[in-house]
Amino acid sequence: MRVFLSAIYWNHSKFLWGSDKWLIRVPWYGVCFSMGILLASLLGIYLALSSYSEKDKTRFSKEQLREALENFALYSLLFIIPGSRIAYILFYGGDFYFKHPQEILKIWNGGLASHGGMVGLILWSVIFSWRYRKKIPVLTFLFLCDLCASVFGCAAFMIRIGNFMNQEILGKPTSLPWGIIFSSPAQGILGVPVHPVQLYEGVSYLLLSAVLFFLSYKRYFRLGSGWSTSLGLVGISLIRFFAEFFKSHQGKVIGPNCLLTMGQILSLPLFVFGLSLGIACFIKSKKDASSTSSVK
Repeated sequence: MRVFLSAIYWNHSKFLWGSDKWLIRVPWYGVCFSMGILLASLLGIYLALSSYSEKDKTRFSKEQLREALENFALYSLLFIIPGSRIAYILFYGGDFYFKHPQEILKIWNGGLASHGGMVGLILWSVIFSWRYRKKIPVLTFLFLCDLCASVFGCAAFMIRIGNFMNQEILGKPTSLPWGIIFSSPAQGILGVPVHPVQLYEGVSYLLLSAVLFFLSYKRYFRLGSGWSTSLGLVGISLIRFFAEFFKSHQGKVIGPNCLLTMGQILSLPLFVFGLSLGIACFIKSKKDASSTSSVK
């Protein structure tokens, strides 16, 4: 990395390690992706265990809860990665994968969409909560969603760091002093300073998740069941929506005069769902408060 007066030149290798003899290379993106999922999983387990109460002891042990959450985190990859891949093929791949179906399984060549990963995680949460509904009743669908919303920032931040190291998902040209000149960008024009939009987006996700984690720690959940999910979905969709304005790689989806990118369009349902859930949580809290006051 070299720092100039008006920009930063980034020429770091895209690979952590490589061997010409064995034709093996370890990309930074894969390392960051794995570390992000691992950190989010560890934090999620820690957060859930912090809410373990005396009442829970009569139904299940702390070790049972830990083991269940470890299984949830491990097998979630079987839904997150395929979901991300399918969404990328459907919404970003165009006709390429229909003309070259042999490329569909080659995820090492890139091509994951975060919106699909979220859908996959939600689907897994539904399946997992149904499976454990009797064994560990506290692991409801909303509990798992609240938990994921409170720790997702670690994974999202590390994935965007991986995008930065991989010199992809580039920003628009800028004259700001923190503009980045990538040595071998996946998209864009070589030698042009661009917004480090990967860092903008990653740090924003991390801050949002940190706030939700703080509100959730040692109380389930301070804002009530469902609120972390609602705030998470609204926050994620807004961050992604505005980050798209700084990106240069996203094509227009309807026509050359379309104002929105695919990432923005896919974020709209998340925003609506998150807002609707927040309204439902607010109405429920009002009803619960009224019931409590009437009992008194």
